[in-house]
Amino acid sequence: MIGNMKKSSTLPKIVSYVAIFLGSLDLLRGIMHTVLLEFAATNIAGLDLSTSQAADLLRLMGSFGISNYITGITLILLGWKARHLAHILLGVIPAAYIIGGVATHFNSAGYVTTQANWGGLPMMVGYIIVCSLTFIFGIWKRAS
Repeated sequence: MIGNMKKSSTLPKIVSYVAIFLGSLDLLRGIMHTVLLEFAATNIAGLDLSTSQAADLLRLMGSFGISNYITGITLILLGWKARHLAHILLGVIPAAYIIGGVATHFNSAGYVTTQANWGGLPMMVGYIIVCSLTFIFGIWKRAS
């Protein structure tokens, strides 16, 4: 416990604040991807739900929303109780998105280009940038 307190105390409090903010944003994203699923699919992602794949698309978006609830609660709890772990998660999140994005790009290369507008992408780019910058800032402050 004392070791964890020392680790957290060497990190700036902004790490906790950012983790809690992003966790809250993830909860909102979870609501959009589950409770407001059809609205988000058509009006934000720009998916065509008139095709035979509509149920599959909605299921995939809904599954992503479930993971948003998990990361949201995790970020809030870690930001609140374990800053050093929140800091690590803020580094893991962009790494996971990079790995997933590259893998998706390569695995979908042989298919027709998407017609969706993916309206949530700019917000996600900002989310990943905030995670990355906060993670780097934490490392820099810890080293100094």
